[in-house]
Amino acid sequence: MNRAEAVELLSSAKGRFYVYVLLRPDGTPFYVGKGKGLRLFFHESEALGDGCSHKLNTIRANTRAGKEIAYEIAAFYDDEDQCHRREIEEIARIGRHDLKTGPLTNLTAGGEGTSGLADETKQRIDAELHGPDAPGERGAANRFFLKLCKETRSVPVRPASAFSPKALKPHRCTRAPSRRMAAALAASAIANRVLLEPGCVIPRKLSIDGSVMYIENGASADILKAGLATLVPGRPAGDEHFLLDHQAVQKLLSLSDHDLLLDAGVLMPADLGVAALPNDSLQSDAPHAARA
Repeated sequence: MNRAEAVELLSSAKGRFYVYVLLRPDGTPFYVGKGKGLRLFFHESEALGDGCSHKLNTIRANTRAGKEIAYEIAAFYDDEDQCHRREIEEIARIGRHDLKTGPLTNLTAGGEGTSGLADETKQRIDAELHGPDAPGERGAANRFFLKLCKETRSVPVRPASAFSPKALKPHRCTRAPSRRMAAALAASAIANRVLLEPGCVIPRKLSIDGSVMYIENGASADILKAGLATLVPGRPAGDEHFLLDHQAVQKLLSLSDHDLLLDAGVLMPADLGVAALPNDSLQSDAPHAARA
């Protein structure tokens, strides 16, 4: 079906759940999902943003070529659990690209959409997030950041070529200072040659090996909420700065490797008389459940 035909069919669904398939213009399926209402068209809207995935890149490639994707409704259901089961069956029947069993860009087995990642896919995604051997600019960012903070599950410094910064505001949920946040600020301070002292202003934008990078949106919002800095607005998004007062500098230093900062030239030896923060003020680097 084309879009108009799919809209007409879904208008008669009357709130029912359905399993759908997105197809390339040649009819090859590339994604299976479970939906309700106009969920079928969500992925094309998602592809207009800055997210990165095999699914979104497939949609973008066809859009740039002036082609339209097609749609298929596998079945309608009144029961959501039955719909989930059919989604799982369809994904298994067609096969996933990451498992080398078929053409689908799905990265899970379906159902609730949070399980079933292939071990090889997990390793590849993990390496892309923070591995030192990641290719190109992402690898340069990872290697630079991992010198400052090895205890992380993702690197918050992102190449401009693969990232669109958004205007910043503090995260809506409580955040405690973490080593990952402190390292993000330290990374920019080092790259921009900013001395870490009360009143210093650290750019969100930095350059690593000649490539423009940014402290990513979530980490920046966390930094602001945790009190590690206050925001100095900038336009366009990405040109913001972080202002550190005396307390913020103390927090940052209590979470950082002083020798590394000294060697990088962003910390004066006389500034090491910093009281450590209480242990319960430190936050682990586990992902935040409320980030969505």
